Amino acid sequence: MNNPQLFYFFPLASVGGTERVHLDVLNALSQYPAEIFIRYKVNPWKGMAFKQSKEGRKEGIQLKLEFEAYGKCTFLSDYLEAPRFGRFIRAWYINRLVKKINACSNPIVIFWHRESIEFLWEQMAPHVKIIDIVHNNSNNDVPDSSYLVNDWAPRINRRVLVNAGLKRWISPLYQNQQNPEALLQRISIINHQVSIPKELPVKPMDVLRILYVGRDAKEKRISLFFEIAEHFAKDSRVWFEAIGIDQSDKAPNNVHCFGVITDKKTIERHYASSHVLVLTSESEGFPRVIAEAMAYGCVPIVTRVGAIPEALNDPAFLTDPKNCVSETVDRINGFLKEPEVYQQLSKKAYLYATEHFDEERFNNAWRELIQSFG
Repeated sequence: MNNPQLFYFFPLASVGGTERVHLDVLNALSQYPAEIFIRYKVNPWKGMAFKQSKEGRKEGIQLKLEFEAYGKCTFLSDYLEAPRFGRFIRAWYINRLVKKINACSNPIVIFWHRESIEFLWEQMAPHVKIIDIVHNNSNNDVPDSSYLVNDWAPRINRRVLVNAGLKRWISPLYQNQQNPEALLQRISIINHQVSIPKELPVKPMDVLRILYVGRDAKEKRISLFFEIAEHFAKDSRVWFEAIGIDQSDKAPNNVHCFGVITDKKTIERHYASSHVLVLTSESEGFPRVIAEAMAYGCVPIVTRVGAIPEALNDPAFLTDPKNCVSETVDRINGFLKEPEVYQQLSKKAYLYATEHFDEERFNNAWRELIQSFG
């Protein structure tokens, strides 16, 4: 049996739940030889000004060392968008990389996002196995055939969905392909894995601590989180914190913004001391931060978008994206009036995470998938 050679193609090495999932996959499959290719050194979807800024260049490589711990890591933009002799360097590099992958006896390509791999897609030999990781459906709740690379579906050997709810986006698109049932059989569902403490953290209820974790991206709508906080500006029983958001004049006085935190243990301490995770997003897949927070007993109050409704029910409160401010404020007030209700839900959240986001389950699922290719 030939030992697989893994080639990973991911968009970014910046801080985010998606990147953490990719690192989890690398860790689960660390027994196999691997090379890692990151498409962009700076996030291209935030505009040219950000791309050229010091902040943008710093953000793009924040997890570089963590990716490099699992194998040689190459930023493809250094070659595909080379500033000098770009067209020749791009052609030379693509040819070199394609030959390297095709020359392996048992190569497995694992990727997320069309742009990570489309430059060499058509040149991969038939014996190259391809695994696609599906996190979300772009920035809306309508199946996007291009984003979900539906045109590539017949060539993809296995599609790994990070949550079962994502299947409702894939299935309708497959009806336009020949033999859709066979394509559906190639889908695997592997939930996130997160660190789970041995016991539910004890959280005093003298101050209800509300937490946001995420990028400062348009679809996250951090302004609505600030609006929620403003409703409790004079209530000393409630305190708000935001990770991933820089402190600014826009934040109310009762919100402490910590900026980007890359240290995993530090983030876990915030989960352990927080009571509630609030997300006000207008679009999501299934955010890893929800799983992380629940593992530490945080009760999610999050918008009913993406795959969240299929993944969560009893231990969470799902809000209408159009009315999430008022609904979140009402739920927080409910916890203040009935802390025992919060305590019950906190325990349920912890138990849910223990059952669904266990590390051993995640690792075994990924290893079995690779082993299935021989």
